[in-house]
Amino acid sequence: MTTITEQGYQQFKMLSNNTMFRKHVKDSQNEIIKILMSLLMYAPTKMHKTILSRVLLLRDKYYLYISGGSLHLFTRDFKSAISFNIKQPNPKHIDYFTDDWIVEIDNLNSLKKGYGNKLMNEVLEITSVMKVDVCLWTETISNTKYFEKYGFESIGKRGRAKENLMIKRKEV
Repeated sequence: MTTITEQGYQQFKMLSNNTMFRKHVKDSQNEIIKILMSLLMYAPTKMHKTILSRVLLLRDKYYLYISGGSLHLFTRDFKSAISFNIKQPNPKHIDYFTDDWIVEIDNLNSLKKGYGNKLMNEVLEITSVMKVDVCLWTETISNTKYFEKYGFESIGKRGRAKENLMIKRKEV
């Protein structure tokens, strides 16, 4: 049985190799930037303003995309992508977090060594400026060890499908 992570990776590979999707992302950049700027103007909190303004600063390095309530960064060659969002913690897990808002990393995928690291560091830089906890979910021991290198700590198998909740605490 394939894991959620493996399914996400297969979907990423399919999209990154799809010339129509790549063209759509490239051609959408002006529109995405306009959307992010209008979201920035009406952002409900300082946290939202910070994440949106910081993502906009990355527009010359990466392709920006919005889908399913998440922000996505794609490397210019589509060899790596990261998806993340700002949200309030799930009430079931609220005791594990220190604030009302968190950044959740939905997916990190890479077809080229070092690219995932580059994108992860970009998002962690944003969250450092925001001074907010970051979380993600993973199912495998090897992924757990990978994310521990970035300072994430394992909270345990808290997901519906027994995914491991990992949290990187905000820097104070």
